[in-house]
Amino acid sequence: MKKIIMLLIFLISSVLHAEVVWYPSPPEAYKLGEVYPEAQRLLFAFDYGHALVYETLILKKGTIKNPKELEKELLTRIFSILENPPYIKVDEGDIAPNYVYKFPLVINLFDWSHMLHQFVLDVLATSEDRGPVMVDRINTIYEKYKSNKAIAITDECKSMLFMDGHYFSKTFRKQFPSFNLLIWSYHWFQIKLYEALLAPTKMERDVAVANTIAQFKSLISDLPDSADFDMMPETATEAPTFAKLFPKIPAAFDNNHMLHDIVSDMITSDKVPVEKLRGEALRLGRMAQDPDAFKVPVCNQN
Repeated sequence: MKKIIMLLIFLISSVLHAEVVWYPSPPEAYKLGEVYPEAQRLLFAFDYGHALVYETLILKKGTIKNPKELEKELLTRIFSILENPPYIKVDEGDIAPNYVYKFPLVINLFDWSHMLHQFVLDVLATSEDRGPVMVDRINTIYEKYKSNKAIAITDECKSMLFMDGHYFSKTFRKQFPSFNLLIWSYHWFQIKLYEALLAPTKMERDVAVANTIAQFKSLISDLPDSADFDMMPETATEAPTFAKLFPKIPAAFDNNHMLHDIVSDMITSDKVPVEKLRGEALRLGRMAQDPDAFKVPVCNQN
């Protein structure tokens, strides 16, 4: 009986954390890096940084005596990555095996959503048509994203209570304020790239992307003072042109970003012991997919 139970656990885990594959890959896939290599490498660095932080906090959960000292140590490691970001997308399983094991559904949700992020940027960076053809192409990619209902985050607007309305909420930003602002700066950068890449001419896009990179580096130059976010940046606010063209995508992106904060809080909070992380992550991951959970009629009205 014990062997049968172990086999069922293995099979369920395999289903929950299967490889996420976008097939066939869009022809534009990862072409952002050919046009704007520095921006693409920073995006790869963000993935690396998230995984490194989550793995460290899981391994040290319940034993962190000096959060300020740990934050300082982690920031030093992360800034070295940001100063020399990777040229290829990292495998989170290689960096954060405990995180991947404990958050199987969430990993799939993030992976699928991050593909959408990436491919939208790829189209915006490379499309020769800057009008209906480009818009239709992005809408096609978005329909592909939505069609995989098992691992798609909803595009219904959610209140910020989805992020901050749980018994463990806000723990991460209280214990690690600089790191929280670094992650919000990551999200700001991703959002601002959409707006920058909607500039009509190549020359204007080049300038806008360069300015976005420079502003990001300024945001993280002297944390926590350099990033003045009171709340997580939202897509429609930071990228209004993008939001007008693609009214459903911003909520899907914001819900992804809120789920990142939820994971950070769960891992940090003493109210969620290690043995409960997996179950809570499944519960909150399903909530991110649920169009009715924390639903509000209009986005950015939190």
